[in-house]
Amino acid sequence: MNNPPNEVMEQIEENVQFPEWVSSFLAETFFEKCGNHGENQKNEVNRYCITCNETSCRYCVASGHHKDHYVLTIYRHVYQNVVPLTPMEAHINCDGIQPYKCNKKWVISLTPLPHNGSGSLMEGGGACLVCKRKLTDSSSYQFCSIACKVSASRGEVEVPEAGEGSSAMQEDNEEPGNGQGRRRRRSRKGVPHRAPFSANTPIV
Repeated sequence: MNNPPNEVMEQIEENVQFPEWVSSFLAETFFEKCGNHGENQKNEVNRYCITCNETSCRYCVASGHHKDHYVLTIYRHVYQNVVPLTPMEAHINCDGIQPYKCNKKWVISLTPLPHNGSGSLMEGGGACLVCKRKLTDSSSYQFCSIACKVSASRGEVEVPEAGEGSSAMQEDNEEPGNGQGRRRRRSRKGVPHRAPFSANTPIV
């Protein structure tokens, strides 16, 4: 049985701490052209050196500047930055963060995905405890991204009391899976009719 949201948040605040570099990591902009290797192809900034606490590209790493450093590789998934789960687990507590499959690898998102599931926001069961985005497996995970769990560990969010906000806030054009609610009705377009010619309208 899942613990209530407030209990989960209290446990995270008390027991989970993130290293200082995580805040800088989440604030970085990736996949821009590297300023040091602008003449090279595929010079996107998609590496993050934990040791140096800075971004880099593949050529920066190959140059030996980050030799024997802890370097993460960033990928793109659903227009969002993600990092492979396995190497990330070696540095931070990833428990409760929902992973996603990307190129046969399990990854976790740095920030909330813009289109998770139906894209609708929810309250209560089945939603991320911080950003309220829908989770695909809410029985195993409570957060949709690293940023959400970091916010929870710092007590930067408010969780509704048990029994409050338990119903999903469905989008107007979404049909709930349980058959409840109403779909948005759209008027059917009629057959177009040409306006009649008036007696004074010249025919060309």
